[in-house]
Amino acid sequence: MAITFEEIKQYLARNVRLSICFEDGHYHNYLIVSDIPDQKYDRFYVYGIGMVDVEFPKDIYTNPQEPDGIMMASKDDKLEPAIEILLHEESREIERSTDDTLVFKDLKPYLQIGKHFSIVNREDWSYETYEYRDDIPEKYDNMYVYGIGMEDNPDIEELVKKWENDTYLKKRMVIVLSGKKRENVIRNAKASIYGNGPFFLLVTAEEWNHDADEWLGIYVNKKEAGEAYDKAIAWYEEERKQSRFPSPQEVTIVEYITEENRFRSVDRHELD
Repeated sequence: MAITFEEIKQYLARNVRLSICFEDGHYHNYLIVSDIPDQKYDRFYVYGIGMVDVEFPKDIYTNPQEPDGIMMASKDDKLEPAIEILLHEESREIERSTDDTLVFKDLKPYLQIGKHFSIVNREDWSYETYEYRDDIPEKYDNMYVYGIGMEDNPDIEELVKKWENDTYLKKRMVIVLSGKKRENVIRNAKASIYGNGPFFLLVTAEEWNHDADEWLGIYVNKKEAGEAYDKAIAWYEEERKQSRFPSPQEVTIVEYITEENRFRSVDRHELD
């Protein structure tokens, strides 16, 4: 199961600037995560998480953001460090170890390659720092993610320290982990009240007239869906023998995949 923005935004620190970026290069900037409109990016998949310098107003009170979070560059803007979340309509082909609460080994492939990480243990707030992502050892792999943020890096090069302006080069990414599962994470904040499925829908129509499509039922397990399909086939065949239909009836099973918001046709043998 891929990581969606709906899931990752629950882990983003509340006190860092954010830049939501897309593959074609356009991006929206936000001062804090709560400024992002509800559900605006929820359906998009995470492609990467890093740090970047992006435009923000020098004075947010006299030069506020545009309503949708887009900043138009002007002389009243300045570059500020932000957490960058790269999103895409299609998910990356990265296998996930668990569909439950996010663990570090499932987050790690999405992190920037470098530079500068602080891995914080939430139990005692101790931390260890690493220059590159691949330097982070496997001992953290099965720890649960509690937060993703950014802080000043005291270990940067002396030359960078002397720069007048703030920049992501003076920061390090902070990943807060714990051996205990985070209980307040909503895996799918807008989940159906019926759960996450699977959902199998039985539909029929005359072969020549799909304007007459009719839903016969919704089923939440393969056994019930298969039995309903067999009964529908038998019933329509009997009705056809009685000449009650001018042409054969098409009975189809489709599965609704909630996490991808799409339907797919299902062959009868898949329900056995």
